[in-house]
This record gives sequence, structure tokens and C-alpha cells, in this order.
Amino acid sequence: MTKILLILTYTVGFYFLVVLTTFFFQRSLLYLPSKEKIDISDYSNTGLKEVEFTTSDGLVLKSLFKKPSSKDRSTILIFHGNAGHVGHRVDKFKHFIESGYGLLLLEYRGYGENPGKTSENGIYKDGQAALNFLFKQNILSKKIILYGESLGCGIATKLSTENSFGATILEAPYTSIADVAQSHYWYLPAKWLVLDKHDIIGIIEDIKSPLLVMHGEKDNIINIQLGKKVFNAAPEPKQALYLPNAGHNNLFDFNLYEKIFSFLKKH
Repeated sequence: MTKILLILTYTVGFYFLVVLTTFFFQRSLLYLPSKEKIDISDYSNTGLKEVEFTTSDGLVLKSLFKKPSSKDRSTILIFHGNAGHVGHRVDKFKHFIESGYGLLLLEYRGYGENPGKTSENGIYKDGQAALNFLFKQNILSKKIILYGESLGCGIATKLSTENSFGATILEAPYTSIADVAQSHYWYLPAKWLVLDKHDIIGIIEDIKSPLLVMHGEKDNIINIQLGKKVFNAAPEPKQALYLPNAGHNNLFDFNLYEKIFSFLKKH
């Protein structure tokens, strides 16, 4: 009996150690930045240029920007996913540049060469600074399209509840990071440990822009059921593109560009 109690004690102690370790290192699990310098060859043939702007808490962020080809074209502000840096997204989004759209690939604090530590509140300040940069370029909010990629859906949604934009696009959205964490760490009380909740489902009803949701039905990172809940809770006008054979990172292998252009022309 004593031996069984000892085993139980060690098991419970180990479990709580795992819980505490996960709690204290959770941002290292959520944000996976590449610290390498962005190679100019990643974007030199696209017209993108490196720009700098300052956040409300004094951080100078480097990002990539190109103005639209004409005044009637909109500019797409990209909030990328949790891994890598903006240089890794150039190929994915350069077709928008080739079609005349402006593009601002926002690089978050703590990513690439940018200073600071990444957090939900920090990314929000980065997003505000990116918008202020576009406003200073005389680009009006109705000519701005917010594009959230995976993790970036949280900040795209939050900013879209505060102002009216030309459109908001969410690629592989989630109800909240707490829900995503719980689905991956089912053996932990993950939902109650999360500090950076990025709660989309709680605010999506207040979005002020036409909404496009895109999600792969074979997504094993963010389950499509979470994306569907977000779409169902959002107000009109809205459109969903659920791709039967797409996973989390390969949606653009399924001829998405024309469908996105069609949505943007409509709205």
C-alpha cells in the first residue's frame, strides 16, 4: 500500500511539474519566430521595400511594403502565422502584388531582426502601428484589407471590430488559442493556463467589414470546426471557402487566388 501511495505521489508531482512548465514556457510554444535576417533576395524582384515604423511603446519594427499600382487598388495588410518571418511569406502573397494590390507584410516584435518579446498585447500594438503607417501613406481604411493567417487571425479580427475596412480575410481561424491549446494538450487543463487567448469567437459579432473565411478540411493544426464556428458567429456580409483536400499550410495549392479576387471585387 505504501509503495502504491509513493507511486501515486510521484505521478501527481510529475503531472503538476508538466503543468507548471507548460504554463511558464507557453509563449515559447505559441510564438515560434525565426531570428534570422531577412534575405533581400526573398523580395528584391517583387517591388517590396523594407520600411520602419514605431509602435506606441517605442519599438521600431522593420516590415515589407509596396504601394498599390493605382489609387483604385486596395492594400492588403498581412498578419502572419506563428512561425518563421515575413520573408517566408513573400512567395505566397506576391501574386497579389502582380495583380496590382499594395502589400504590407507586418513583422511582429521579436521576429526577424525586430526587438521586443512577442505577446498578444504586443502584437496588437504592432498591428496598430502598421495601420498608422498605411494612413500616413494616404491609404484610407476603406482601401485596406486585413488578412489574418492562422495565429494572425486574432489581431486581424480585433482590429476589424474597431474600424471599418474594405474587407477582412481569415485563413484557418480559430475560436480562441485556449480552444486550440486544449485540443492539442488534451491531457492538461490547457484552456485555463493560456495567457494570450486571442479570443475571436467572443468578438467576431462586432466585425465591421465584409468577411472571407478560408479553411482546409484536413487541417490538423486548427480543426476546421473552430473555423466554422467563427464563420457562423460572424455578421453578414460574409463568405466561406472550405477546401476538402487542404490542410493547414497548403490552401493556396487549391486555386484560391481567383476566389479571393472574386470576393474582393464583389465587396
